[in-house]
Amino acid sequence: RLTILLISALVVRFIFSFVTWHPDVFNHMDWGVRYFEYGPEFFYKGNVWNFTWPNQPPGTIYLFAAVRQLYEFVFNVFWWININVPPFPSKIMFFLELNLYPAMLKLPAILADVGSAYLIYKTLLENKLKKYALFAATIFLINPVIWYNSSVWGQYDSLINFFALLSVYLLMHKRLVLAIIFFTLSIYTKASLLIFAPILFVLAVRQKYSLINWLTALILSTSLIGLLTHPFADKNVYIWLFELYKDKVFVDQLQVITANAFNLWAGLTGIHEQPHDQLLGPLTYQVWGLILFTTASLPALYLVFKKQDLKSLIWAMAITAFASFMLMTNMHERYLFPLFIPLTMLLAYDKRLMKLYIAISIISLLNLYNYWWTPRIEFIVEAMSAQEKLLPRILGFVNFSLFVMFYYKFLRQNKLTKI
Repeated sequence: RLTILLISALVVRFIFSFVTWHPDVFNHMDWGVRYFEYGPEFFYKGNVWNFTWPNQPPGTIYLFAAVRQLYEFVFNVFWWININVPPFPSKIMFFLELNLYPAMLKLPAILADVGSAYLIYKTLLENKLKKYALFAATIFLINPVIWYNSSVWGQYDSLINFFALLSVYLLMHKRLVLAIIFFTLSIYTKASLLIFAPILFVLAVRQKYSLINWLTALILSTSLIGLLTHPFADKNVYIWLFELYKDKVFVDQLQVITANAFNLWAGLTGIHEQPHDQLLGPLTYQVWGLILFTTASLPALYLVFKKQDLKSLIWAMAITAFASFMLMTNMHERYLFPLFIPLTMLLAYDKRLMKLYIAISIISLLNLYNYWWTPRIEFIVEAMSAQEKLLPRILGFVNFSLFVMFYYKFLRQNKLTKI
């Protein structure tokens, strides 16, 4: 049954990948092409881009370059068939020329969806939750938020979350070196999951590895990143990479109170773009967001410090992911994605969370749909746009209410109400 589930999810997602794609994919297509035109050394120095200057780390660029090579190979195979096999319908080549490259750019994210479902299944199975393992994997794969993000939109959130989940799985098996390497690859591809670094660090410290284990993990992971970065850098690779993250990756991302995220700030200020360095009382919105997130995430770290079992770990990850989206500024609509893997796994421990899971998923799907409007459903577009986008503001408050309910369940079920 698991094999049928995974193959079905893979096939259906790949079919959806040909239907449409977000404008972000045009950036990915351009970066994949330019990598070979400019070469890695001049890639980030290039001045000619069809859409935007690359604001993602080299890990993402390597991925787009690899997909470009794969696309050219597959297209050439079809071209050879078209020339040498007379019955082959040539019209297919026109379709592939227009649609195959953007569809293939979604393939890593689609594979990551399936890989995450398998890891969810395997992790629960190994933790004596066999009865719920297939159920959780199925819920994750059929959740519209997951497949809309990867196979329709074409984003890579599922890939970095797969790396993070694999890191958790490896840590639970006391394999520190590989866990750090895969988590480092997640950050090297996209920095979104730095929010999980304190949790994994506390877990690793409590597992009491030797100094040799720590040194091996750090040396191998930093060496790997150095080797991967070397073709791009024109100075010391680590200085170059630090400056790239500082000046581009963390800066060229709007820097607003909310970037179309239905969260606390959307409820308070609306989803119109406003800089988050505005003052709210004595502090800026950005600083308030960091204070609120840090305060909300401390009990999660405390829980992992006290207990290193799977249930405590996924509770901590779910709370951290939800709190970052709800309380920090400059959140995009896709940044709730890290919540869904641990939240899906929590269903195996408490099915009463299903109503909350469904409500959060519906609002998240509407959030992904807002502004992009694909497929266009007129009455939803009108409702979301009416009265100066009042409904998204209301949904921000509703989402925050769900977070408060979830946070209360977290404190109560883990006996943290007194800290």
